[in-house]
Amino acid sequence: MADYLKRRRGREGFFLQRSVPPDCRDVIGKATWTRKQGNTAAEAKRNVPQFLAETEQLIKEARGQKLTPSQKIRSLLPERGLVPADMDAHDLVSSVSREPMYLDSEGSVNPRYEELHEVAKGVLDGTAQDLKTPEDLLTRATLLKSPAPGTRFEWERYLGKLMEHTGKQYIQQITREDALSWRAGELERCQPSTVRTRLRFLNGLFGVAVEEGWVQSNPFFELTKRVRGRAKKKEVVLLDEADKDWTKLPQHHQLLWHLLRWTGSHASEAAGLRWSDIDLASGVIHFKSHETRPLKNDFRIRTIPIHKNLMPILKAQEFGEGLIFPWSYNPKRARWAEGMHWSDIIGVSPKATRDWAATCLREKDINESVIGRLFGHTPKTQTGVYGSVKLETMKRALDQLT
Repeated sequence: MADYLKRRRGREGFFLQRSVPPDCRDVIGKATWTRKQGNTAAEAKRNVPQFLAETEQLIKEARGQKLTPSQKIRSLLPERGLVPADMDAHDLVSSVSREPMYLDSEGSVNPRYEELHEVAKGVLDGTAQDLKTPEDLLTRATLLKSPAPGTRFEWERYLGKLMEHTGKQYIQQITREDALSWRAGELERCQPSTVRTRLRFLNGLFGVAVEEGWVQSNPFFELTKRVRGRAKKKEVVLLDEADKDWTKLPQHHQLLWHLLRWTGSHASEAAGLRWSDIDLASGVIHFKSHETRPLKNDFRIRTIPIHKNLMPILKAQEFGEGLIFPWSYNPKRARWAEGMHWSDIIGVSPKATRDWAATCLREKDINESVIGRLFGHTPKTQTGVYGSVKLETMKRALDQLT
């Protein structure tokens, strides 16, 4: 729901907003649909299905999509009461398709006609279910799960690749064999860990389809079980040379380097910071979710002390409004801090700073719960959920980062 439901500054009520696909914008004449749908959130939520149906129809018209015979029959579902009483399933098929009932003079049944006949019978008796497109599934999953923009991008990307691989149009057409074939193709091109991630995206999407009653079973269920990669020992890169060479980075990258170096945060977390998230008076940095940079989970939402080496660097900055590093955001992929090429310039990636920070503190016997609080780690077990850690304790620990 978060992707569609919006508040507008200076305007009362709740608005529904949806981006127009880039290939349809010239025809539709705008980049975004924005429509007031109620004075309360509950009222606006009730209007979401109609809003999505109307905009989906405009997209189809803009793309010049023609209905297949099956779609034409299913399109009568809301109006089946208007179908003449003397029209049977054969008449309904004949009205939308030229498929012959038999393939030859010997009476061999045409399987395509038989499929359409079953659809027509379902429309007439009220049991037929509309075929769902990938767009239908993405829309419903977004409403139910409110994913981060980056996750939503990956859903759309890999669901699209799946449909392209199978050559099929509808979610109900995807079989277990299709899923196995897609997995095999991905394993030929990618590392097992990458394939597992993509399979998890698709498993989650088709799990929604099962919950909604669109399909009987999830074709991607448990497909990650047999995808095994060879375990690699993580090599922690020392930062000695990078500490000497950071001035070689582009000037607008240098503050981001210092933040990553002395906070141990994820690159996306630091890149999405706002000036207001840094409180020099209290000596802390607040990692908070915001519309452009939502954090992965509640463990990532945290307040940490400013390292003694970072404080003078921050005090030398001219604080402004809004994002500190707006240049680091890629709106097309909804990703932060991608493609900075630090390895080519100073010999280490942004991630190396986080790996070193955790390793350094562990080597100094800092309690794991303190490390978890500082770096926003997700506990591996429920019993491992971190309790309260005082700010003073975190500061003493973080100041041991060298």
